[in-house]
Amino acid sequence: MTALVHLGSGIGNIVFATPLLVALDEMGIAVDVLLDADYPETASLFDGWRAVRRVVRRLEGTYDFAIPALPPFYWPRRARKYAGHVLRRPPASLFERDEQAFYLDFAKQLGYEPANAPAITLPVAPAPHAGVSAATVILAPGSKTGEMTAKRWPWFAELAGRLSDVVVAGTEDDSTSHRGLRWDWPGHARVMLGKLSLRETAEMLAAAGVVVANDTGLAYVAAAVGTPVVILYGPTPAAELGALPPYVRQVRPNLPCAPCWRGARLQACCGRLTCLEEISVGMVLKEMDAVWGEAPAAAAP
Repeated sequence: MTALVHLGSGIGNIVFATPLLVALDEMGIAVDVLLDADYPETASLFDGWRAVRRVVRRLEGTYDFAIPALPPFYWPRRARKYAGHVLRRPPASLFERDEQAFYLDFAKQLGYEPANAPAITLPVAPAPHAGVSAATVILAPGSKTGEMTAKRWPWFAELAGRLSDVVVAGTEDDSTSHRGLRWDWPGHARVMLGKLSLRETAEMLAAAGVVVANDTGLAYVAAAVGTPVVILYGPTPAAELGALPPYVRQVRPNLPCAPCWRGARLQACCGRLTCLEEISVGMVLKEMDAVWGEAPAAAAP
């Protein structure tokens, strides 16, 4: 059997759909992925993976099943393109409760009944770009631009100053804080913003000892390649993402107004991002110490 799986939106959304691809592979279904990604380079994360036959750019060809595994906010613009053997889309309420379960529901419609749901995964092997090793901490201080910069923890440069072996990863758009100020990195930090492709960045994340990141795509890429991650949450929710591996630590201060992304967004703090400001460097260092060395044994892609 063959299936066209339509994925889209941000890097994180596409990572959360990888358990669906694992499930279809376990069922012996040959999968082509139609990718509507915010970052075109996202396609490179699937290179060399037996679960994905190829990545295609258009909705064409003949398949036994079409699986429109797009987030609900992407679906209305694409729905009219579909006809034929299209699997039923799960309710949007499931996406809001558990994004990974939303995608995996498509496989369950085809009879997939696992004892345990597959974990997020990507077929990326470690590579020592920028001299990264198991002793290196990688910081991913960015996020999407616009209002999404409200995800950016303000103390990344201060954390870098407390670390002896540290690399900064991301795009050139990640060069500033939420307030638009350029990060003041210490001289010993290897700043790789905009210097690597997404695939190379993923390989570098796979080689690191620990990654510290905002609630953004690189955090979930790091988790999917098996690297311990400390993820810092402010106004955005975490519970709706689904289960993350045990080597992922999620940090959020205990404030009654957080998360506020789905409601009165940033109103309680008048946009000051108190929720992120109250995550101290000491709190992050403590979580790093707790998670260091918890990476799983390597598995074949």
